Amino acid sequence: MNQELFGVAPPKKLFVKLAVPSLVSMLFSSIYMMADGMFVGKIIGSKALAAINLVFPIIMIVFAVGDMIAVGASVKMGIKLGEKEEKEASNIFSVALLLTTIINIIFMILSLFFAKDIIYILIKDSELAYLSYKFAYPFILGLPIIAPFFALDNYLRICGKANMSMWVNIAVSVLNIILDAILMGYFKLGIEYAAIASALSMAFGAMIFLYPFIMKKVVLRFTKPKINMKEITQILYNGSSDFLGNISGSIISIITNAVLLHYGGPVAVAAYSIIMYIDSLLSPLLFGMVGSIEPVISYNYGAKNYERITEFFKITCVVSLAISAITTIIMFVFPDFLVGLFSSKSDIEIIQMSKIALLLSAPSYLFSWFSMTVGCFLTGFKKATESMIIMLAESVVLPLVLIIILTKLMVVYGIFLIPTIGGIVSTIIGLVLWKKCVKEEFQIAD
Repeated sequence: MNQELFGVAPPKKLFVKLAVPSLVSMLFSSIYMMADGMFVGKIIGSKALAAINLVFPIIMIVFAVGDMIAVGASVKMGIKLGEKEEKEASNIFSVALLLTTIINIIFMILSLFFAKDIIYILIKDSELAYLSYKFAYPFILGLPIIAPFFALDNYLRICGKANMSMWVNIAVSVLNIILDAILMGYFKLGIEYAAIASALSMAFGAMIFLYPFIMKKVVLRFTKPKINMKEITQILYNGSSDFLGNISGSIISIITNAVLLHYGGPVAVAAYSIIMYIDSLLSPLLFGMVGSIEPVISYNYGAKNYERITEFFKITCVVSLAISAITTIIMFVFPDFLVGLFSSKSDIEIIQMSKIALLLSAPSYLFSWFSMTVGCFLTGFKKATESMIIMLAESVVLPLVLIIILTKLMVVYGIFLIPTIGGIVSTIIGLVLWKKCVKEEFQIAD
């Protein structure tokens, strides 16, 4: 199945087969994330919206560990399947899922004891800290189930089940929106119920994802895990770029929120959270599309089909640029509509700041897609170091330098210009590294 699908099928046809379901599923996931923001912003208020934006980077740091294992294991599994070593791929699958579950149980226990203190230390505003902890608590309790949901989604796509992944993600998204509407829209319950709706929806999705693996309907099977520390180290290394990207992005978000809270107060943080919710529509689309191709990249790398990899890269670039360009145009043409989705008409100050922030950050999408694409492709054929360089430049070095420079020049509004400037520089870095790796690794014309 994988040989016929990943190694032989025409690239454009295979891209559509894999990327379209991923795009649709990520679109629905993005819609439910935006729905969370809309319900919270319009029903509970802008302070609650700011609280979610303050605590969510902390939650994502915990999720990043599970994502590192999932991405790293996916690369190893894809390569092993390309080398026709299905039993070894199944063992990696079993070890990775066991490791993900154990680590998140440990995180849950530690978080129950220390999360509240950490949140109150990081968030100086006591009301925002209180709301943030209320939102985080359901995610803490759900960690052992939520983390496998994301991992199993990755593993299912490796097995060529992109359509099933799409439908499960749609079901999870619809369920989340329904629960939001009932709990917050109808019963007018608090901020923690937005998190409860998300946690319950993802737990439902995880149970469905388990079915084909338990019933042996896919190429990857549950086996008695044979733990090999060298293999685990390789998994962690392969996923290290994504991990550092996620964790550094979260740390930068924490720093950004602290700067905004200092210079602009809760209004600036609320405006930033609106921009992040709007961003949650595009970035997951691109990441999901590129991620859906990653198993093909790993498979063809293992099978030494290097020309297919470059063909997929060209197709992915064209589609990513088209999506990003359309999104940028929409942001420039309809800023009032987009900002109004997450704010009430009485929040005049937040609306004005959010519109300016949106226009300053919108051009970043014309550039950021390229570094994301290059990073995922390099990870797919075990170029984790080069992928990490792109990630560190885009997610850590450039934001930190620009925060220092732009806040002195433009104060709060300088923060909103960082994605655009950072996107331009990271695109240049990504282009240089891609050309270098293609010539060295594939020994074919780029």
